[in-house]
Amino acid sequence: MDYSYSILYRFGFFMFLFIQPVLSYSQEYDAVLLKQLSNVEIVKNKLIQTHYFRIRIFNRKGDRYAKVIIPYNKISRVSDISASIYDNLGNKVQKLKKSDIIQRSAVSNVSFYTDTYVNEFSMRNQTYPYTFEYSYTEEDEQFVFLSDWMPVIDHEVPTIQATLKMNVPVDYPVFYRSNELANPEIDTVAGRIYYIWNASYTNILSDEIWSPEIHRFLPNVEIVPDQFRYECAGSNSSWNAYGAWNLSLLDGLDELPVSERIKIHSLTDSIQGEKEKIRELFHYLQDATRYISVSIKTGGMKPYPASYVAEKKYGDCKALANYFKACLSVIGIRSDYTLIKAGEVIDPIDTGFPSQQFNHVILLIPLQQDSIWLDCTSDLAFGYLGTFTQNRKALVLGLNECKLVSTPALSYDDILETRKINILLNADNSMQCDFKGTCRGYKYELLSGILSEFNESERKQYVARYIIDPGFEMENYSIIMPGRDDPEAILAFTASADHFVKVYGNEAMLKIIPLQFNTLEEPKKRQMPVQVNYPVNKSDSIIYSIPACYKVSAIPENVKISSAYGEYEAGFSRAGNTVQVAKRFVIKSGTIGVKDYPEFYNFRNRIIEAENSLYITLLKQ
Repeated sequence: MDYSYSILYRFGFFMFLFIQPVLSYSQEYDAVLLKQLSNVEIVKNKLIQTHYFRIRIFNRKGDRYAKVIIPYNKISRVSDISASIYDNLGNKVQKLKKSDIIQRSAVSNVSFYTDTYVNEFSMRNQTYPYTFEYSYTEEDEQFVFLSDWMPVIDHEVPTIQATLKMNVPVDYPVFYRSNELANPEIDTVAGRIYYIWNASYTNILSDEIWSPEIHRFLPNVEIVPDQFRYECAGSNSSWNAYGAWNLSLLDGLDELPVSERIKIHSLTDSIQGEKEKIRELFHYLQDATRYISVSIKTGGMKPYPASYVAEKKYGDCKALANYFKACLSVIGIRSDYTLIKAGEVIDPIDTGFPSQQFNHVILLIPLQQDSIWLDCTSDLAFGYLGTFTQNRKALVLGLNECKLVSTPALSYDDILETRKINILLNADNSMQCDFKGTCRGYKYELLSGILSEFNESERKQYVARYIIDPGFEMENYSIIMPGRDDPEAILAFTASADHFVKVYGNEAMLKIIPLQFNTLEEPKKRQMPVQVNYPVNKSDSIIYSIPACYKVSAIPENVKISSAYGEYEAGFSRAGNTVQVAKRFVIKSGTIGVKDYPEFYNFRNRIIEAENSLYITLLKQ
């Protein structure tokens, strides 16, 4: 074998080894990220980043990964955008033209104004598979992060190879944290420190019921500078230092027009007690302003002045919180601007890594007897944080110290859902049902949103499709909010059903209305922990009225199931042809690891099996 043949042979063998795994992905996935490279460097106090992506696309669904959106603004410039498509043989068949790039505002349906724009382009090939690659450079003069690198374009798409490189001057301290990655290679050359992280993502995760945020299980590196300048000088050296920088962004933004100050006094001067004054002003905030996303100048981190909200009557979470803080100061009440990571699923911040980990702003009002938490974007009850911000760490920007504190957790009473159900069984085995439920917690928030956001036709359709029990035909409904500051809603509806009775000769089996459960993955398929963000607490009281053509022959035995994760009980009694059912179901909040998941799964299954076995036995007369 001569030398040239040997080279070709080895190159061909290498390509065979490389292509084979990629071809196997084509049978299972829409695309695969073959290669991703990011380079980060500090040059003359500027942050320069270059990014490269090479994606193999296997079918029409995978075309969505050939659509690229690159944000930019006045302090973050993007250049050197390039992209190409290669056919299955590796031939370049398309190249991005400058005219193919659309530059537009990043305004969304909840944004009124933003100074963030995007470069957007889309490419595709007519035949599959094909390879799409693109790259660009980003230059920032002011920044809080050096990198938030996650080399995954979609949790359903594998990443074969990814590398992050960073180099900074030796006198430029940085902090970093990584997830699902090995420690970086670090070297010092000619007065600069070089870091290299390598990553892949081939153990593909699927969305699972009651799981934490999936990004917590993906490869990721976050890097922040010790000292930075973004609007003004700041530091990530501690939470107090980072909070102090956020507090400095508020300087001079608390002035209110004279007319607004007069209005505030007219609303509160005759009211006794600080809490009632705050309540009155919060109602004014809810009635007079509306939430809308406003992002300008510092990438959405600096709020609009209080005077702007007073005049325009709208603002984002930062602006409304800053405005309400200013309103309270008019009547001598202190409040603390507070940063939090909001969301129905609790996504905990890393308390050991001071940095920008938040997406929302609320207020903490530290009264002498108690503290009041207020979300100034909320239309819900006064003092109710709800599922969006409960039970998590928040950075309170206090006058003397900025520190992490915990927001109150929703209790069992806070999320209680109770239902009283009266069922009339007809002689033809159809049922006429009256439901009346008191809903707290998430269901209260949902029903409040339905009332405020939907028209009557949309409400009726939503309730009929998503809220009433399966198998019932809704006839009419009502949603009632008992009081403005009562964190509960009353849902009442009438419905009919005709499939709950099974007849066997002279005997009939009437199935008791079951509780509704989502379907959990089998233990052998579960990849992530279970995260119960707030407790579950449900109670049903059902009264069955049986017609004279039947005699109640038997009712179920009482059932009680307990575990470390919660409990379930169902009790039954009868008086003549009336049967009463009382059910209670509780799940504790917390995290259940994959190792303990089978026990939790079995607990849930035991309840479902019990529910499915509950029948009232009837005899024809």
